[in-house]
Amino acid sequence: MHEKNLENYIQWFKNTDKLGEIFSPKIVSLSETECLYEYTVIPAHFNPSGILHGGALYTVMDSSQGLFVHYILDDSFKAAATGTATIKYLAPLKSGVVKIRTYLKEKSGRKLFVNSVATDESGREVATLEEIWIAILK
Repeated sequence: MHEKNLENYIQWFKNTDKLGEIFSPKIVSLSETECLYEYTVIPAHFNPSGILHGGALYTVMDSSQGLFVHYILDDSFKAAATGTATIKYLAPLKSGVVKIRTYLKEKSGRKLFVNSVATDESGREVATLEEIWIAILK
C-alpha cells in the first residue's frame, strides 16, 4: 500500500479503524521506517483506580502498529493481522500527551516483528509493545 498516495492512505485508515478512532489519536508522521503517533490522556479512558486503562493505551499502540504495518506491507499481501502481542506497562498515566514510535524490528517471510515505544511528555517510557503481525496472502 505504500505506493499509494500517503494522504489517501491515512484517510482510508482513519475511516476504517473504528475502534482506534474512539481515542482520537493524532498521526504525526508515517514513512516506510517508522510511524509517530500521539494520544491525549483523558479521564473518560481511566480505569476504576483513576489512571489510564491499559486497554486504552494498548488499543492506541496497536492502531499505530496497524497503520504502519499496512503502509509497509508488500503488495502481494491483502492485509496483516496481529499474531501475538506483548505489552509492558512501565508507568501509570493520569494526564498529558503520549507519544508512540512504531518501527519494524525484523521481517521473516510473512511475519513482521514490530515494536512500539510510548513516552510521556517528559520523555519517560511508559509502555512498550512487541507484536508479530502475520501477512495474509491475496
